[in-house]
Amino acid sequence: MSKEYTIATFNCENLFTRPGIFEEPDVKAKELLQEIDLLKAELKKPVFDHDEIKRLAKSLNKYATINDIRGKATSAKGAAEWLGYVSVKKTALKDESVNNIARVIADLDADIISLIEVEDRLTLKGFHDDILYPEFLKPAGKERYPYIMSIQGNDGRGINVAVMSRVPINWMQSHVHERTDKNTPVFSRDCLEVNFALTPDVPLHLFVNHFKSMGYSSSGDPQSNKRRLVQTTRVAELLDEHDLKKEYVIVSGDFNSCATSPSLAPLLTKAGMYNVSEELPAGERGTYRTGKDQLDYIVVSGAIKEKLSAVHIERRGVYTARGSHYPTVTNRRTEASDHAAVVATITV
Repeated sequence: MSKEYTIATFNCENLFTRPGIFEEPDVKAKELLQEIDLLKAELKKPVFDHDEIKRLAKSLNKYATINDIRGKATSAKGAAEWLGYVSVKKTALKDESVNNIARVIADLDADIISLIEVEDRLTLKGFHDDILYPEFLKPAGKERYPYIMSIQGNDGRGINVAVMSRVPINWMQSHVHERTDKNTPVFSRDCLEVNFALTPDVPLHLFVNHFKSMGYSSSGDPQSNKRRLVQTTRVAELLDEHDLKKEYVIVSGDFNSCATSPSLAPLLTKAGMYNVSEELPAGERGTYRTGKDQLDYIVVSGAIKEKLSAVHIERRGVYTARGSHYPTVTNRRTEASDHAAVVATITV
């Protein structure tokens, strides 16, 4: 019996947490930071003042924690018997822009969604558990996402790719370790492979990507077009491991260039792969800002193309002066993202 699945990709433009201290007014934040410094100083002393450590730990309970590695700060005589550190506690960034990210994802209601520019798995899970599900999915009678996965990539700023799914995950594989002949990472973030069980006998194989940005790279690194070409060439090689006529395979994410760019040619012109946005009129395929340029893609194998039943671009999370957007998207500060989401429906 056939079943319908919705697949989406969305660059949510930095879904990050930040230290809870920074959510407080400036005066209180400064006081809390000073207390953290005092706690760190106490934990370096040859003889611990346990009453002072206890007082500071209690005062900072919502904002920082003592991490014991060897020994316990509560029982050690001093620094010589203890090894550890003080870390700040992070909190989900509560903001109208974050609510609009949730609003977009809830309206997509995808069974599998690739997410771009996510800090890490715990941040994404916190966003799901604290905001997306209770405030948007549950009230609309929509299902939660039990499968939430991300692997730390190569971007030093912590900008990673992730996936949320209602379909069980069989296995995952990262490619963060792969290097070019110049000993630089092949992938700016990662090419995250995720294998799903549509049924116990029918897998779907997804490659989630965030290719090199269009800006100029750091010193000694090739320019962005050259790096993207290396990345798409590698993804095309990985696709060679699959029978694209028979297997359900998808490459999705933010490719950071238009469809006519030579840097995307190894992937977009690869035999057996199809850019689902070609189902739309040429003027309606754009995903970035005003919709002029397509940067976000769902590219599917021939086996999936035959099952494709609908494609659309969800633009309401992007603020533009003329375009249609959510009433809660009032300017660029409150928009969900500067990228629209790509959505494809398949029946298998």
